Amino acid sequence: MSDHDHFDLVVIGCGAAGLSAALSFVEEHRRRGTEGSVAILERSVAGERGGATRWSWVNVMIGADGALDRRLLQQTLDLHDGFDLAYFDTLEARSRETLGWLTENGVEIAHQGAPFAMSSNYGAVVGGGRALIDAFAPRIEASGRAAFLYETEAVRLSTDAAGCVDGVHVRDRTGTQRFIHAGSVLIATGGFEGSAEALTKYVGPRATQMRPVVPGIAHNVGDGLRMGMELGAATAGQFDQLHVQLIDARTRKPDAGIFGVPYGIIVDQSGERFADEGETTFERLNAPLAWSVWRDHDNRAFFVYDSRAAALPGFEFLCQTDIAAASANSIEELAAQIGLEGARLARTVDTFNTAVQPGDFDPTALDGKRTAGLAIDKSNWAMTIAEAPFFAIPVSVAITFSFGGLRSDTRSRVVTADGVPIPNLYAAGVATGVWYEEYPGALSVFRAVTYGRIAGAEAAAGASSATTVS
Repeated sequence: MSDHDHFDLVVIGCGAAGLSAALSFVEEHRRRGTEGSVAILERSVAGERGGATRWSWVNVMIGADGALDRRLLQQTLDLHDGFDLAYFDTLEARSRETLGWLTENGVEIAHQGAPFAMSSNYGAVVGGGRALIDAFAPRIEASGRAAFLYETEAVRLSTDAAGCVDGVHVRDRTGTQRFIHAGSVLIATGGFEGSAEALTKYVGPRATQMRPVVPGIAHNVGDGLRMGMELGAATAGQFDQLHVQLIDARTRKPDAGIFGVPYGIIVDQSGERFADEGETTFERLNAPLAWSVWRDHDNRAFFVYDSRAAALPGFEFLCQTDIAAASANSIEELAAQIGLEGARLARTVDTFNTAVQPGDFDPTALDGKRTAGLAIDKSNWAMTIAEAPFFAIPVSVAITFSFGGLRSDTRSRVVTADGVPIPNLYAAGVATGVWYEEYPGALSVFRAVTYGRIAGAEAAAGASSATTVS
């Protein structure tokens, strides 16, 4: 058996969770004065490593003081009894520590005021997920005790006679398999959002209408979920629910998000409004609105707005497409361009305009400027759609990640239905299921980093092959 066939920790996945675990593992061994080896399995080629993290903006629900916004998180936790409160209590308790660790390892978090109302004082990683990968991976490589195994797929886990995980069977690009012995294994494979089979099984036969929001999730096909369940791991999270977003239906550009709906109206394929576009801030509205577009409106709707909305400072940030919006000098002409009946869309716009109430429009706050008397009133930011040119963007829905996954505890250990940890098996990131009903936003990468870091330290502490550095 060669050195490349035995590692103290094998990390399956090279996104935020996997890299955080590997880096934490290296750091913990250094702190203890011991040595430990780690392998990171990545299904992609080296130049595309990082999975979904590589494409993420990496917004974080963390204030400038480093504290997690529990008020906003709690709004989601109150929706369902299934949430593991201990998991989120730990996430909150470690938020400042996680933020400091990111900074120490070359990841910069910035807090900049937005020209639009938002539900929290979010931070963001400067340079997005690519910056995180570019900061963490070289530090792991520099340890001299790490190996990145590219174009390598984890096939199944192995256990010894006592049921302790002792390695993983892998397949490389030649199609051949080999066994890698491991002191511990971390599952950081993402969810099942890249698998048409799993989406159809868990979400429904129309789930494949939704396309992956970025190329990086194509490898997230539920491998970790399958391998964990084969060993008796429990599951958690809502399997028939996904985190989704509205995108420009006309483009294949990755992450072509359309977030500007609060500053216009959204109509279905018959030209009728079907949602309160001003119910909440743009980043909170987008996912439930997108879910409705897929579930109730055959994955197609139209964002309609006028020249005043288009001129709002920063509006281009809310429309991440690479194709110009359809435009016309009348609503009827606009309707013809996007395939809607002109008279019906004009009637919808006229009815909406008539219902707009007086008040001051303020895109930076929930301004209370609303409509009155409509079947579905708009609660905030209700401006008449009256100044030509008029614009429209056809929208559909893209998948960001799945809600269901493996159950893990506050030490990142994968557990059975009775809460018993499976020895030597850890999981972090989207591979673990934690969300029900909704995802509040700006926590996916942060929880991956927090619990990946925990897993790496736990694995290092328990590494049976650790030796004292002379």
